[in-house]
Amino acid sequence: MKLILGGYGVMGRVVEGLALERGHEIVGIFSLQDSENAPYPVYKDIRDLPRADAIIDFSHPKNTSELLRGASHHKTPIVVATTGARDQLQDLMDQAAEYCPIFFSANMSYGVHVFTKALKFLTPLLSDGFDIEILERHHNKKIDAPSGTAIKLLEAIQSADTSYFPVYDRSQTEHKRDKKEIGMASLRGGTIVGEHEVLFAGEDEVIELTHRAQSKRIFADGALKAAQGLQDKQKGFYTFDNL
Repeated sequence: MKLILGGYGVMGRVVEGLALERGHEIVGIFSLQDSENAPYPVYKDIRDLPRADAIIDFSHPKNTSELLRGASHHKTPIVVATTGARDQLQDLMDQAAEYCPIFFSANMSYGVHVFTKALKFLTPLLSDGFDIEILERHHNKKIDAPSGTAIKLLEAIQSADTSYFPVYDRSQTEHKRDKKEIGMASLRGGTIVGEHEVLFAGEDEVIELTHRAQSKRIFADGALKAAQGLQDKQKGFYTFDNL
């Protein structure tokens, strides 16, 4: 595939490396900011983008928004991997999907997708006698909390039982937890790639489901596979569920 990278930050470089290993070609970078030392042409105007098979964007909401607004012009399939911005970008993704295939996931790891499936299965079985908590850990440079993936896990639980609701801060709480609350905890430190844990705590027993990303390559791998999957798709909005 001929690929355009949305931005050339840490994840852009990871996607670049894996794409080149697999025989794909990087034909340019779309970035509203200067990308120093980028070995490819950098475009700031949607109208100047070269023809490509897909755009993979791991940048930030402002950059992603411009790519989506330009979909009516470039009509290139876009893999949106920008974290912590779904609410902000959803309307734009829906509009862009009228012109080209758009793929979105809060986490590009297929393992996390399977994790959400497991939660949808387990929640009805454990909702009566178990309390649920979600804990996520990331590196000290991550700017959003809770992570988009933690919210994705919460939504998976809520899709199985709509009575659950999140609690983000218990520092001022002076009463016992509600049976249907889900505590959302975020830790930031070091170079942790990404860890997500869902705890089902019952009477005298605990069930823990954990996903640990050991390399950023798993996210690049998922994005490349998504881009490949969009090649035979009509315009529309896609996730791991319908790709």
